Amino acid sequence: MRWWDLPAASILVVAVYIAALRLTVTNWTEELSIIQSLVLFGVASGLALGQSAFHRRLVAVMASAYGLFFIFWHLDWVFGEGDIVHERLLSMTDRLYVSFENLVTQRAVTDPVLFVFLMALLFWIFSAYAGYTLTRHANAWRAMLPTGIAMFFIHINDPFWTSRSLFLAGYVFLALIFLSRLNFLHRQAGWRINRTHLPPYLGLDLLRTTMISGAVIIIMAWSVPALAASLPPIQNAWDQVTRPYYEARSRLSNAFASLQATVGDSVDDYYGNFLPLGRGNTLTESVVFTVEAPPREAAGVRYYWRARAYETWNGTGWESDPSDVVSLNPDEVQLDFTQERGRWETEFTFTAYVPFPTVHTAPQPVWVSRPTVADVRLYDDGTLDVMRLTANPSLKPGEIYQVRSSLTNATINELRASGSDYPQWVVDAYLQLPDSVTDRTIALAQEIAAPYDNPYDITQAITEWLRENITYNDFVPTAPQDRDIIDWLIFEHQEGFCNYYATAEIIMLRSLGIPARIAVGYAQGQRDPATNIYTVRQKDAHAWPEVYFPRIGWVEFEPTINQRPLRRPIGDPVDANDFAFPISPRSEQPIPDDEINPLLDENLDGRVNPDPEQLAPDFVPTPSPWIAVLIVGIAFTLFGVIAYLRSRPKDYTKVTTPLTVHVERQIRRAGIRPPRFLQRMAYRASLPLEAKAYEQINRSLRRLGARPDAWHTPSERGANLTEILPSAGDSIRLLVEDYHSYSYASPNGDRRLRNLEGTHNAAVEVRRQTWRLFFQRLFRISQPE
Repeated sequence: MRWWDLPAASILVVAVYIAALRLTVTNWTEELSIIQSLVLFGVASGLALGQSAFHRRLVAVMASAYGLFFIFWHLDWVFGEGDIVHERLLSMTDRLYVSFENLVTQRAVTDPVLFVFLMALLFWIFSAYAGYTLTRHANAWRAMLPTGIAMFFIHINDPFWTSRSLFLAGYVFLALIFLSRLNFLHRQAGWRINRTHLPPYLGLDLLRTTMISGAVIIIMAWSVPALAASLPPIQNAWDQVTRPYYEARSRLSNAFASLQATVGDSVDDYYGNFLPLGRGNTLTESVVFTVEAPPREAAGVRYYWRARAYETWNGTGWESDPSDVVSLNPDEVQLDFTQERGRWETEFTFTAYVPFPTVHTAPQPVWVSRPTVADVRLYDDGTLDVMRLTANPSLKPGEIYQVRSSLTNATINELRASGSDYPQWVVDAYLQLPDSVTDRTIALAQEIAAPYDNPYDITQAITEWLRENITYNDFVPTAPQDRDIIDWLIFEHQEGFCNYYATAEIIMLRSLGIPARIAVGYAQGQRDPATNIYTVRQKDAHAWPEVYFPRIGWVEFEPTINQRPLRRPIGDPVDANDFAFPISPRSEQPIPDDEINPLLDENLDGRVNPDPEQLAPDFVPTPSPWIAVLIVGIAFTLFGVIAYLRSRPKDYTKVTTPLTVHVERQIRRAGIRPPRFLQRMAYRASLPLEAKAYEQINRSLRRLGARPDAWHTPSERGANLTEILPSAGDSIRLLVEDYHSYSYASPNGDRRLRNLEGTHNAAVEVRRQTWRLFFQRLFRISQPE
């Protein structure tokens, strides 16, 4: 038996195309656009092979052959290099082989050809199978579910999944219609065998009912995450279920190093054990969290909100494999930084706007107000180096937590005097370099460092060189396969974003024997000077280098040109021989913001490197007046619509079919018995105005605690309510009379038409006075005489 239905086939094509489009709009790589045309070929092939007389084994062989042909044909368009087809195919195949080899040997795959090939293969299998199973079996679940699952995983790994949820909603909506259509086709086949009469409008009625029901189901489903987030047990269970997925995604991150992504590339900011440099991503204005911060103690302080630190550079990305995982309880554990000089301990209050498993902190964290799981390195001398803090359970939108951090406020003289007597654990972990680092990169670092004799001046010189010679760009193309990424960046491409700036600085510093590592998270964001609250947006996602100074600890530097430079105070002269513990307090009072150099005032959003001459000390961001105009316009429009609806004369003689009655009838037409609650709703909605108005008497009695018995007549019920509510006696009497006239007497058309509006107004009056008496009793307010 073969199935063919043009509406079902059309729905399937559109649904699969939406799934392919969902993958394309992620912009993980530009070449993903080939998937859109590929799935159309896949569905068409599946439909044709399903209609054929071939055995399923032969169908599988033919579908595989078609798939390889179409996939390599599409890949040749975007990845092939050469003038003839043979050369292009060989070059593309060679790139694919190298990418597979890197994946097997657990090296980062920086060529997007592997990811595009895997996605093309996956979507070809799903689309061809969907078309085949439609025409061969008419099985809706087999046709829709595989593609739907793939689309779901793509969706949750897209940092902009909130704004792109319409793709998923559209797919689910089409899947419900598809399921209903195939169910109807199966039933229709049975009805025809049994020679059951089918009304011509049955299929259209069922489609209309399914569309309404599907819309309701999707709306309800979209409210489930908010409900789950409000129930801690459900949220905790969800955290336990999803944690293995995040761990698996971290282990597979090498395979996706070629994709466009920058720091903060996930909606939940989950940073795995591998951080590729990425190719860039679109930055948005969406708020991720806010931070209430204290006044800055010194002009050299810059706030960074760190999520994780990485220490090992493998030539294509950063790795971190903490030696231990420990649980931190806010009532019992506090990290100790007392042996470090030139630091300032203070507290911050974070408010999450999106769900986070990662606890963002100002470096270096000392204490967090909620239970966390810390990824740490524990060294032989007892030093505990915290790489990441993970919330347990995950942070929910609106959740608030406090962090106490030890920030560096060391002066330039203190940093110069700290020397290079590094602890052994710092030397072992933070001077590592792979063999891929080129000689000319090391030579350039030595050339920049030649005039200086201390780690601070060398670090500052490299920072300034990168700011002056590397242009900021949100997008970086794939580096040549045979080139070291940083060598290519510095000497040829000379464009990049924060990941590339920070990595270049760390590699040059390590080649000179200066320990450094990369930190990822967010820049400090936009400050409200009135409240000292920083609003951190997705566009503030950032990476920066941290350099280790003996007896001071990790210190942040800013080589990325689209962030303003860090300008630390010179400070008093420091004798290196006297650079010991403890240090006397720098100041008993924080420095007011109005005394800080305007170059360091963080009111701007930090995405553009401003001209210092254009920065004003009293710059205060003000909201756009267009927002206020928009709000006023919307409110005025809503008021006008409501006023118009209330002023329209009501035609009580017009007979319309209520929605509940229509839905109940459509379900019955489909041969399904409607649920009891729907039957009751449809019955009440179909009653005439007199019966609905009279029902107000029964509701009022129940509301006032005088529930009527079944044997009470309408007159007795009206009399009972009049005793309780004498002020509404006339309205109650009118409702009873109209109900009697409708139920028992011969209707007088002229009289009924004349009294319908009065009946409606009487019911409204009874309801109003009933509620007033109800609240008077509830709040014990005496009724006025």
